Amino acid sequence: MSHFLLSALGSAGDVHPFIAVAQGLRARGHSVQILASPHFEARVRRAGVSFAPLGEPGDYERLLQRPELWQPRGGARFILDELLRRLPESYAATAALAKGPDTVLVGSTLSWGTRLVQEVTGLPAATIHLSPVCVPSAIRPPILPGVGDLSWMPAWAVRSLQWAAERGLVDRWIGPRLNAFRSTLGLPPVERIWSRWMHAPRLIVCAWPAWFAAPQTDWPPHAVTTGFPLFDEGAAALDPALQAFLDEGTAPIGITPGSAMAHGGLFFARALEACHVIGCRVVLITAYRDQLPENLPDWAHHVAYAPFSALVPRLSALIHHGGIGTSAQALAAGIPQGIVPFAHDQFDNAARLRRLGVSRSLDLSIPVDAWVAALHGLLEEGELHEAARHHADCMATDPPAAECIARELEALAAQR
Repeated sequence: MSHFLLSALGSAGDVHPFIAVAQGLRARGHSVQILASPHFEARVRRAGVSFAPLGEPGDYERLLQRPELWQPRGGARFILDELLRRLPESYAATAALAKGPDTVLVGSTLSWGTRLVQEVTGLPAATIHLSPVCVPSAIRPPILPGVGDLSWMPAWAVRSLQWAAERGLVDRWIGPRLNAFRSTLGLPPVERIWSRWMHAPRLIVCAWPAWFAAPQTDWPPHAVTTGFPLFDEGAAALDPALQAFLDEGTAPIGITPGSAMAHGGLFFARALEACHVIGCRVVLITAYRDQLPENLPDWAHHVAYAPFSALVPRLSALIHHGGIGTSAQALAAGIPQGIVPFAHDQFDNAARLRRLGVSRSLDLSIPVDAWVAALHGLLEEGELHEAARHHADCMATDPPAAECIARELEALAAQR
């Protein structure tokens, strides 16, 4: 048996899939440890998985309070600046836990400490990407904030633009800091950081189904698609007050800007206004109560957290930010989605959901009348509901993603 060290950087939508994978590995007899923010320690341990902290308890909350995190154009740069600033700490924490020749390293997209430890030690390693935007393609280019949809261009033109952007912008901005730290480890400098270096050299797990984002011929040859690995403590009971609200009337609309969004006041205000016009009940999901009106109407209920596999099937629709974890839970539940992307991978996820026919696009810049029309479209039985139920059936019949990923990781370990 092997020891798998899983490093998951990000919000709940990034950490939860790694818990699901860890449980799949443990069920197959392996030892597993998750390295993540202390914010998630209790959740990981409740799932029966060993935990190691990365950073201090207050780091996660301090990061989420920075509004630039959610700027469409500047959000990615803010995250990468933070990643590079803390890269020595991430490397040291990962290296300290990667002991013994039976260790297999598994990192999320931004777990660059894992990638560096793999280079220094030669241990087998895998990268798990949770969103298609993380795997560059010129044939089916992802939609990036500030760039838009380039799929109308021929692949050779997109490839030239991607190369120029990576060499002229990304490598020049990230390369000096990354390579300065690499030199302290005795590693040579690297380039093509985004399209090549950050992906593990032997296994890339694309943790979504092929019907959500089909493999492309210009993906790395060692990339595999597996499905969405879902986890959110679904066995836990819903909060009694939430359960009572759900039981006392028609299925409400769920509204959330994501677990990490602390600056969604306008999002909630617009959604509440539209829901008031159409006369529907709502469940507001956010850990940051100050984003909501001080006094909520009796048709609205707030909860800081709820296990989505228990809550989302009780909803009539879900209005959210387009995070991959939230999107996957709504797909599994077979309900229509209204998407308001803010930054990062959310624009690309929103476009894919729209192409599947399960969602409507929303925007904070459009008038409330347009929101009302969109919500009517979400609630009225029709093609949107048929598509949502179809893809729920697809998820139900697909092989369990966490088990598929566990098997891929076992195969990687067997190659040592």
